[in-house]
Formats: sequence, structure tokens, C-alpha cells
Amino acid sequence: MRPADLIPRFLLPPVSALVGESSGPADVEEETGISRAAWTALGRAFPRLGADPGPEAARARRRFKFLVGRALDSERHGPAFPKGRPDPAPHVYATAHVGDLRSLRYLMRRHVPLANIVRAADAERAHIVAEDGLVDARSPHEFPHAFHFRQPHRLRSALRCGSLLAAADMPEDEGTEFPCLGGRLRLDPRPFRLARIARVPCRAIFLTAPRGRLTIWIGPALPPDEDAALAAFARALERAVDRCPHDIDAATWWSRLGRA
Repeated sequence: MRPADLIPRFLLPPVSALVGESSGPADVEEETGISRAAWTALGRAFPRLGADPGPEAARARRRFKFLVGRALDSERHGPAFPKGRPDPAPHVYATAHVGDLRSLRYLMRRHVPLANIVRAADAERAHIVAEDGLVDARSPHEFPHAFHFRQPHRLRSALRCGSLLAAADMPEDEGTEFPCLGGRLRLDPRPFRLARIARVPCRAIFLTAPRGRLTIWIGPALPPDEDAALAAFARALERAVDRCPHDIDAATWWSRLGRA
């Protein structure tokens, strides 16, 4: 059986969902994880998302799941890399909740050994571990899928032979606030600090689907200075969301605003 057949989040939606059928309030919440009212409030917090981004976000989520499922099933439908393909040397890749982080890890592992820095222990991620095994059947790289963020020594050791993917939009405490999409978003300095301490490059990376084409954007190396790297990442994130404003993982952005 194919990996795409066994990953529930990536089950292919009906063709009718891909051609723009309307999304009512229930559809919006089911597809995106937050209600239509919450989407409207999120649009007020980040005006460049639009006044009522929920319905379009639900349609974008259906398209995105279809594209990811197809890409996992066949390399012929793999993502585009408009800014350059992955570097085989160890990196810290900083991303945010745009598109889907697990999809990004799975697609990148076809090219480089890459693991997520996660907040939950593997024992709490049994269903994800099973899906990871399916991806490994097609991955040429033997490398763990995840490391816990509270194990800094393991993180530095991992960077000797592979790369790490960290979500910079989930600070453990207050984080650092930056302008983003007409509002303010708190970012986590730890991925950039890890890259500096481990002496490896740090690059911004995002998975989106502009014009219906799955795309991985890998930016240039960020400055070694932590504050400068955070500011550069905030600008890169804003550009990524501007390309596909409805590809954000809204439930996480909503929780970051303290309104979950």
C-alpha cells in the first residue's frame, strides 16, 4: 500500500473540493482547525490576510492536502525549489506554521537527512511514528525524524550528520515580537541560537502552494547575530505568507495570539 493511502491527513479529497466549491462555517472549522469567527479575528490581527480569510483558507487546505498526498505518492509530482535545492551539509532550518511542518520534513527527507525539533516526546506521538516509518520506506537517509527541544546536547550531536527543522513561531516564553502582515508576531530565538552555538548555517524554509504548485522556499543563510537573524526571518516569513496568505496553519497562529 502507498504511503499516501495510509496517512490520514493526506487522504486525497474529492475532485469537487479542488475546483473551488464554497465553504460554509462548519467546513472552515473542519478544514482549518478554527472557526469562521476566529478566522475573522485573525484577519483583524494580521490585516494582510484579508477581512474574512476563513472560506478561502478552507479551500486552500483541501488543495494543499491533495498536493502533498500526490507528492508523497510520486516523485514526479514533487515540490518545486525556486530558490535552490537543499544543501547536503548540516543546517538548522527555521520555519513557521505555514503549510504543514510534517509534510515539509517528509518531502525534504528525499533530499537530505532532516529531523524536526519537537515539543512532545515520541511516546506521545505514536501515530506520527507509524507514519514516519512509511516515509522511511522511500527515504534514502537513515536519520531520526524528531529530537526533543529540551535535549540540547542531542541537538548539537545530530547536527554533525544531518539537519534540524525548527518552528520559530512557537516561543516557549515571551519570545521576541516583530511586525508581520500588518500585525505583530512573537518569534522564538532558540533555533537561531542553536545554529550559532553549533556553528552551522541557519536558513528560513517554508512549504506553500502558490498557483496550485507545491513549493519549498529555502532562503539564503541568515546572519549569525541572533537579533539580525530573527529580523531577517520575520521578513522572509512575511514574504512567504504574502505569496500564499491562506496557507498558514491557523490553529497555531490563533494560539500564539493567546486566544486558543
